[in-house]
Amino acid sequence: MKARAALIILLLISVVPILPRASAVALSITPLNDDFSGVPGDTIIIPFQLENLGNQTLENVSVYVTGPAEGFLYQSKVVRDPIGPNETYRDTLSVKILNAAPGKYNLTLVARVGQVYSEAQVTVTVKTLVDYELGIEVGKEYPYGSNVSVILKMVSKANGVIIGRIGYTITRNGETVEEFATTTYLNPGESWIQNVTLTKPQVGEYSVRLWAYFGGKAKSTTATFRVFQRNLSYEAYFRNGAIHVFVHDESGNGVPGISVRINGIPFTTDESGTLSYLTSEPGTYEIVLNLDGRIVTTFVEVRKLFISYEQRNETLLVRVVDSTGRPVPNITVEASGPLGQDYAITNSSGLAAINLEKTGYGTIMLNAESSEYVEASVNARTSEPPKPTPTTSSPSPSPTTTTAPSTTPTPPKPPKDYGPLAAILVASGILLAGTSYLAFFRPLVQEETLDRYYFVKVRAPRLKSLENFHFERGVTAVEVRATKGKAEIRDGSVVWEIEHLEPGEEAYLQVVLG
Repeated sequence: MKARAALIILLLISVVPILPRASAVALSITPLNDDFSGVPGDTIIIPFQLENLGNQTLENVSVYVTGPAEGFLYQSKVVRDPIGPNETYRDTLSVKILNAAPGKYNLTLVARVGQVYSEAQVTVTVKTLVDYELGIEVGKEYPYGSNVSVILKMVSKANGVIIGRIGYTITRNGETVEEFATTTYLNPGESWIQNVTLTKPQVGEYSVRLWAYFGGKAKSTTATFRVFQRNLSYEAYFRNGAIHVFVHDESGNGVPGISVRINGIPFTTDESGTLSYLTSEPGTYEIVLNLDGRIVTTFVEVRKLFISYEQRNETLLVRVVDSTGRPVPNITVEASGPLGQDYAITNSSGLAAINLEKTGYGTIMLNAESSEYVEASVNARTSEPPKPTPTTSSPSPSPTTTTAPSTTPTPPKPPKDYGPLAAILVASGILLAGTSYLAFFRPLVQEETLDRYYFVKVRAPRLKSLENFHFERGVTAVEVRATKGKAEIRDGSVVWEIEHLEPGEEAYLQVVLG
C-alpha cells in the first residue's frame, strides 16, 4: 500500500508543471493616513498606496474619492505608470472643504482597473469656522438741515451658528453722539442689519465705528462724514410767464439740490442752482426755501394784464391795467386785423393808440405783453366810420326865370378833442408802425419827432437776431422810456442799449424833450 501511494504522488508531481498557470488580477488601495481635519476653505491632501496583488501588469488605474454630494470638492486621477505584479505605487488625492457644516464625514478612496476595484475609508472632521464681514453705508457730506441715514451690516461667513456681541459708536468732533451694543447669533450666510437715522444733526465732523466679537474673533470698521452749512442767498421773481428761483453761494455760484416749495409744491434746484415754475394765474405765491437748514419764506406777486378798448373814428384807443386796476405804462400792444398789424406803447396812463387804417376794420386781435406780467389777449370789434356826405348845389336858373334860393351847405361837425395825449399816441402809432418788412438781413431803425416827443423804433432782421444794439443821439431830454433794453440820459445825449432781440422783434424808445 505504501509503495502504491508513493507512486501516485510521484505521478502527480510530474504532471503539475505541464498544466498552464491561471492568470489573476488583484488590486489594493490603502490610505497612508485615514484621519483628517479642517475648516471650510481648507484643502486636505490624502496620501495613498496602490499594490498589484495579481500576476499581470496594471496600467491606467483610476483613483478617486467619493463622499457627500455637497460641501466638498473631490479630485480624481488616472495612474498611467505601469504597476507590475507585487509592485506598489504611491500618490496623493486632494479634497477641498467648501461649505460643509461642522462634524465627521466618512470618505471613500476607490481604485479601479477594468472590472476590478478596491476601496478604503478615511475620516474628515470639519471644524467650525468663525468668520464674518462688517460694513458701513453712509455718504461723505450732508447739508445742515437734512437727515443722515447710516446702514450698519454684518454678514456671517461661518459654516455654523456663531454667537457674539455687536455694537456701534457715533461721535461728532470727538464727542459721543450715540452708541449701542447687543448680543446676537447668526446662522451660516445670515446678516445683521441696523439702520440708524440721525435727525438733522448739527454741523461737524462725524465718525461711525462698527465693532463685533464672535467666536473669539474681534473685528471693527470705521466710516466718516461731514455736516456743513453754507452762507446761501437767493433770488425769486416772476418773468416771462414763470416764477424763477436762483440759489447761490457767497461767490455767486449756483447751488444745486436746494429744496424749494412754491405754494406747497416741492421742487429742487438744478445743477445751475435755478428752477422755473410756469404759471398763468395772477396772485401771491408763497416760496419756502431750505438753505442748508435755514428755512426762508418769501412771496412773489404775479400780476396779469387786462385790456379794454374804445374806437374813435380811425383810432382804437387801448387801455392796459394790471390785476389791481392800475394803469401799466411801457407795455407793447400788438394789433392784428384783416389788413395787417400795428404796434403801440402804453403811456403813463396805460393808453395806446392803434391806427385802424393799418389793421383794417372788423375783428382786431389785441395782445398786450410784458416780461413782468401775465400777458392778455382780447378780440376787439371795430367798424369803419361813416364817410362825410359831399355837398351839391342846384343848377343855375335861366335869366328869364326867378332865381331859386341857393342851398347853403352845412359845415361838418368838428371832431371831438381828445387832448394832446391822444394826438401824440395816434401820431406815434402812424409814424412808427408803418415800418417796411423787407429788411431781412439788416436791422431797421426809424426816428421821428412830434412836438415835445422824439420816437425811435428798432426792428431786428427777419432772418437773424440782433445782438448788442447801441443807439445814441445828442438831444436835450428830460425823460426816456423803452420797451426793451436800458435807456438813459447821459451827458446831453440819449443812450439806448439792447442786449438781444429775436428775429423780427421790435422795440420802441420814447423821449420827452426839454
